[in-house]
Amino acid sequence: MAGSAFASFFRRDVAAVARALTDRRPERLLVRASTGAPGWASIPWLACFAPHVTRSMRHGLYVVIFIDPVGERIVLSLQHGAADALTRHGATEGRRILREAAATTHAALAGRGHGFSDAPITLNSTAALPLGYEAGCALSRVWQADALDPAGLEDALSRMLDLYRDLVGGG
Repeated sequence: MAGSAFASFFRRDVAAVARALTDRRPERLLVRASTGAPGWASIPWLACFAPHVTRSMRHGLYVVIFIDPVGERIVLSLQHGAADALTRHGATEGRRILREAAATTHAALAGRGHGFSDAPITLNSTAALPLGYEAGCALSRVWQADALDPAGLEDALSRMLDLYRDLVGGG
């Protein structure tokens, strides 16, 4: 990955576009992007974190855009952090705990007419973290990469960040 033009573009330029979008928002958000460390991630991601809730994808609630390279899809998700749950409780129990947290979050947003799906997401990876991401998804919207409408993604991201702010406060 060291020296990869794509990895640099994704971490620097894609994250800068997201930061420009989130800078217009009333709450403070941290934006981070990753293609993996130390090697390539099976699922690259770009995440927005309320710093009073979390600053990483390991734990807490955040909004993330997953890149599913196998399915050639973009997945926007209101997400519970997976790594700590999987480390503390093991794969099976950790995913169960994540599914429960996701269900609780979804229930808290019921009746809001948000237009996001509460159906399970699939990230087309058998790696532990992506399976945890699937379990921790509370709401989502999925686009085929070749049919992505940037304005639609921006609008959906903004609406999901509004829901996120309503849940966690503006910090």
